[in-house]
Amino acid sequence: MIAGETEMLWADHLGDASYDDFLFFGNKEKREARKAARKAKRAERRADPKRIARKEKRKVFFKKLGKAYEDLGGGAAIGGAIDTLIRKPEPMSVSEQFPTGNAPGGSDFSVQLGDDGEDTPKPKKNTTQTLLIAGGVVVVITVVGLVIYQGQKNKHIGSISG
Repeated sequence: MIAGETEMLWADHLGDASYDDFLFFGNKEKREARKAARKAKRAERRADPKRIARKEKRKVFFKKLGKAYEDLGGGAAIGGAIDTLIRKPEPMSVSEQFPTGNAPGGSDFSVQLGDDGEDTPKPKKNTTQTLLIAGGVVVVITVVGLVIYQGQKNKHIGSISG
C-alpha cells in the first residue's frame, strides 16, 4: 500500500514522463536506441546467406516429403501398409481359395492334408498386438512415475532451500 501511494505521489509531482524514466531505469531515447540496435542485429542475422540457403533447403525437403506422403495415399494407406507388415496373415483353406467347381483342373481337384481335420493344429493367436499394447502401458506408467518422482523431488528441494 505504501509503495502504491509513493508511486502515485511521484507520478503526480514529476509528471508521467519522468515517472517512466524512473520506472524503466533510463530515458525514452536510450530505450529506443537499444530497441533499434536489437532490430538491426536481428535483421543482419536473418540476411546471412548461409541461413537463407538452409531455410530454402528445408522448404524444398518438406515439399518433397509432403509430395511423397500424398503419392503414397496419405496416413490411411501408410497405416494399412504397416498393419500388413506387423500382422501375420491367417492361412486360408483351399475351399476358400477355390470354391466348389472353380478349382484348377476341374472337379477332380482335391487337397487333403491329414485326417478329417480333427487333428490339425489350431493357428496360434496373434500376440504382436498384445505385446504392443503391453509395451505401451509400461511406457505410459514409466513416464507418469518419472513425472511424479521429479515433482516430489523438486518439492523436497524447494522446502529445504526456502
